[in-house]
Parts: sequence; structure tokens; C-alpha cells
Amino acid sequence: MQRHQLTLMFGMALLWAVASGTTQPPSTRRPPLITTTTPRTTPRNCPLVPPVCSKASPRVCGRTPRGECQRFENICQLIRANGLGQVVGVRHTRDIDCRNVKGIGAANRRPCYNPCPARPVVCKRSPPSQHICVRSRNGRQCKVLANSCQLRNQNCHSQPRNNWLRTDSRRCGQLQLGDKPQVCIRLPVRPRITTRRTSTTRRRTTSTSSTTATTTASSA
Repeated sequence: MQRHQLTLMFGMALLWAVASGTTQPPSTRRPPLITTTTPRTTPRNCPLVPPVCSKASPRVCGRTPRGECQRFENICQLIRANGLGQVVGVRHTRDIDCRNVKGIGAANRRPCYNPCPARPVVCKRSPPSQHICVRSRNGRQCKVLANSCQLRNQNCHSQPRNNWLRTDSRRCGQLQLGDKPQVCIRLPVRPRITTRRTSTTRRRTTSTSSTTATTTASSA
């Protein structure tokens, strides 16, 4: 009987020790404060055009994602064109990139200047469907090149320099890659539409005939 009582007391003491070891006192830390940010109702008054621009500000060059360059009156005009969506994705670039651009505005936009490399570039092969037709600057001779890379090598490392320009593939006729330059084929000229002039002439003829008839009737 005493053994059972001792075993029971020992078991109760063990349970109490385990329970007191696992329980922790309540935490005294305060819960973190939850702050909510309200969206800004009034827009920021950031100036679209910096105040440093003036009539004497220098011209700047802008580059489009397509690799074309355009001159702007100043950096303010470039920023304004981006803000109004007139030129999408244009960024300020070096002034030498606008070396081929003569005037200001989108009408004078040209491919950005790309200086010639010191040595000819090894160009990749292109299928016949991607061959390009080029003409000389005087428009007399035409030939076929593999791609734009080969055209660049021709303009940079052959004499005279910058002598070849891309043109309509029909002007090369039956020429193939590697053939010598030949006389360009003339393309047919589309006839001008003269519908308005014809209708105007008919109106004038009708009005003249009616005037003549009225004059004849009055004289009779």
C-alpha cells in the first residue's frame, strides 16, 4: 500500500514538474502598431520641364528605340515630347549620333551615326530571300549584297566611301550575289490620278454651255 502511494506521489510530482517547465509566463511586449498609408490625393507638383532651359540652351540629340536620331531645340523640348507622347521611348544621347541629321524635328529624323570599324566585319551568311539590292549614289549602277553588314563593309572599306544605298529589289532584276554592278532597271511610273480635274472641267463645260444658252435665248 505504501509503495502504491509513493509511486502515485512520485508520478504527480513528475507531472507537475513537466507542466511547470512547458508553461511560459505571459509576454509583457506590446503588440506592434499597424500603420495604414493613405494614397496621395493631390498630385505632386513636379515640373515637366526643368527651369534651366532658355532660348540660348544648346540643341540636344534624342535616340528612338528603332535606332533613329532626332534633333531637339533643347533638353526641355525632348522631355516635353516624351511627356505628351509625341515621341515614345526617346532618350538623350551623344550629339555625335545626330551627325547625319541636318534639321530639327521628326521630319529630319535619320538613322543614328555609326562610325566605321577599323577593319571589315565578318558578316553572317543570309539566305537568298534576305539579300538586298543596293544602288550607287548617282542611281546608275545596282548590285546585290547579302545583308546590311556587307553593305556597311562596302561603304566603310571600299572606294569611294558611302557610295551604296538600299533600293527597291526590282531594280536589280536577275542579278545574284557576287555579280558585278550593272545598270539599274527603271521602274514603271504610276500614272497620276486626274479625277478631280476631270470633274472640275466637266463643271466648267456645263456652266459655259448653260451661259451660252441663256445668252442666245435673251438675244432672240
